[in-house]
Amino acid sequence: MRLMTKICVLFFLIPIFSIQTVSAQPDFELGSWEIGFVEGENITKGLDKDGEASIQFWVSNEFPFSIDVSFDFDPAFGANSNELDVETISAGANESFTLEFSEVEVLKYRAEKREAFSIKATIDSYQGVPAVGADEKSISGELTIPHVRGFEIEISELGGAMNAGTELELKLEIRNVGNDMDLVTGAKFESKNCPQLEIPNIDSLNEISLDAPLEGQNGIKSISVTLLAPESHPSKNCDLEIQIGSTGSINDGDGDLNSKDEITFEVKKLNSMEAENDKENSNSNSDNDGEIVSRNFTPGFSLTITIISVFCSLMVINRKLICK
Repeated sequence: MRLMTKICVLFFLIPIFSIQTVSAQPDFELGSWEIGFVEGENITKGLDKDGEASIQFWVSNEFPFSIDVSFDFDPAFGANSNELDVETISAGANESFTLEFSEVEVLKYRAEKREAFSIKATIDSYQGVPAVGADEKSISGELTIPHVRGFEIEISELGGAMNAGTELELKLEIRNVGNDMDLVTGAKFESKNCPQLEIPNIDSLNEISLDAPLEGQNGIKSISVTLLAPESHPSKNCDLEIQIGSTGSINDGDGDLNSKDEITFEVKKLNSMEAENDKENSNSNSDNDGEIVSRNFTPGFSLTITIISVFCSLMVINRKLICK
């Protein structure tokens, strides 16, 4: 009777020891596990303009028992990434996960620059039993910096009034605020309350090609355009707006990203005596408010005054001769 009892106990313990042995030392011939990207192998993912990107990957478990997997990420461009807890993958299951990259300062890098990132997965336990030795797999891809386009324009203040019938060189500063070479387009000006103002060489701005402030470039260019106020222009305060666009943004399909700036100044219509004085001092400028900051470009008015003066002098001389 005792012998039969021992035999029964032995048959009862054999399955238990067998289960423990399989748990501690899994039979890898029974299956395997893998990790991969949902979009395929060795993917290249573009960051958006906010410096963010989402990467989807999967872990499959073909073992007849569950596995607990932990993750480690090596990001590109100093990106931050979301935390993924240790995940349990059931026997025969395939689980998908999302890795979020964020806070990449895309303006610090030239457009289309690439850097590699990697995802490493490690099995921490099999069916709840801690793994002996590191069983890990990794995959890698690349992140790409997007194109960021745009300009900023700044108009220098005139420093005084502009006289009707004169012209001046209007100084502008244009900045590339993107991360690649770009070309100005769509340059135009407008003065709603002084429509007679003219900038005949406004199209010269469309010839400006400006690199981004990267790799030793300052991304800034100074240029002048000619502002004209016709002689018929009345005395009044004028606003002037200049607008430019980005060729790169149009080519990228983002539309025309416009930048504009506006200044306000006074145009004065001079009387005949002031016009004569203006001609004599046409080469002098002043930073004092109300002083002349432009030069005469219509000398006909002063010439007319001179002709009239000569004619009057001849009339006086002729009269004196007659009286004698």
